[in-house]
Amino acid sequence: MKKLIMMSALFAAIGLAACAQGLDASKVPAAVKTAFAKKFPGATAEWGKENSKEYEAEFKLNGKSMSANFLTDGSWVETEAEISAAELPVAVKSAVEKKYPGAVISKVFKIDNSKGEQTFEAEIKTGGKKKEVVLKADGTIIK
Repeated sequence: MKKLIMMSALFAAIGLAACAQGLDASKVPAAVKTAFAKKFPGATAEWGKENSKEYEAEFKLNGKSMSANFLTDGSWVETEAEISAAELPVAVKSAVEKKYPGAVISKVFKIDNSKGEQTFEAEIKTGGKKKEVVLKADGTIIK
């Protein structure tokens, strides 16, 4: 029984390590890589798979951490860029402060999608717990 538990733990660790390393770029469809190169010229991506139909590129551009998602046919889905809390629209920052008084904003991401919508994801710490809040640019809380 002890050997079985040890083997299970070993295989789980190997599986996690493989996931953490990302997806081999050779397994990313050419249409996806071409679309990425066109949208983000000069950027080098580490690839992952969001789901069976969507690939995610993680990269840095102009010193900012970013990710972009593409469908298997190369269609762009969304781009997520890390920004500072100071770059948040006033309406977004006010909505977080109103809903979560005293919360500390640790990370912020600006998300642009193919529908022309822009949202913001704030990682906050409130009451000793971490939480993600997603808001529209006007401060409306989505999640």
